[in-house]
Amino acid sequence: MIKLGVDNGNYNTKSSEGMIYASGYAASDKEFIMPEMQLFFEGKYYAIGERRLRFQQDKTREPDTFILTLPAIADAMKKAGTTNAEIALGVGLPIDSYGTQKEVFRRYFLRDNISFRFEGAFYRCRIAECKMFAQGHAALCRYYSQLKDYRSITLVDIGGYTVDILTLHDFRLDRSSCASLRMGTITLYSRIQDALQRSDILLSDGLVTDAIRGEIQHTESKLIGAVVEQTVTAYCKELFNALRERGLDLRLPMVFAGGGAELLEPRLYENNLNTVAVLNRFANADGYKLLMG
Repeated sequence: MIKLGVDNGNYNTKSSEGMIYASGYAASDKEFIMPEMQLFFEGKYYAIGERRLRFQQDKTREPDTFILTLPAIADAMKKAGTTNAEIALGVGLPIDSYGTQKEVFRRYFLRDNISFRFEGAFYRCRIAECKMFAQGHAALCRYYSQLKDYRSITLVDIGGYTVDILTLHDFRLDRSSCASLRMGTITLYSRIQDALQRSDILLSDGLVTDAIRGEIQHTESKLIGAVVEQTVTAYCKELFNALRERGLDLRLPMVFAGGGAELLEPRLYENNLNTVAVLNRFANADGYKLLMG
């Protein structure tokens, strides 16, 4: 039995084995030119990691999330040295939809006789077990020893579409503190791209990431840098104000998680924030696997 945690984000899909790729694909009836990140499943070819899919409030209505989980399963099976296995899968949902969707999301993944090819290798598996966890809460688990001395911790998990918030007192969840804000980094990227488009500058999501990190290679790099600085500053201000409006005192110990936190890390140690840790983008997936026991 292979245990695997998968964080099915709206921006990226991450696994507990360290695999990460954009949550999207291009589909075709014919094989793509390159074998890298190519999946063949139920008669179709998928170039995984291509254009991101639209946001789905209920991911069980479409096959997309399941298709996007198969490369992570293939990677875990390859690392385990097998092409035929039973899988115990740990996955998560945003806090605001966990209670209503956890059972249907669990059943969505439970399947027998799954066969597919990934990067030229054939795999067969059965998802025999699927356990559901709340995003954000799971991310803290493997960091318990690092954070156990803090009486109160507020976790802010900055994802692609949502920002999940929760507070723990003596590592016990304050359920009244749980919230999900529709302020993920997809909104930040859209604002940057819209502003740059007015100057006839067209950047993909990957190039926007480079620009935020100050690594853009473009003849208009100064203009891009100025737009990015202004937009990121405004986004962070809005986010911190939204947290304060939720009744959070940002001078108490704060932990940030998710790909958005990793990207914005320098900003999270400014603005009078009491940031005690910024967890990496694999924290949720790692937590799902850990919590499976």
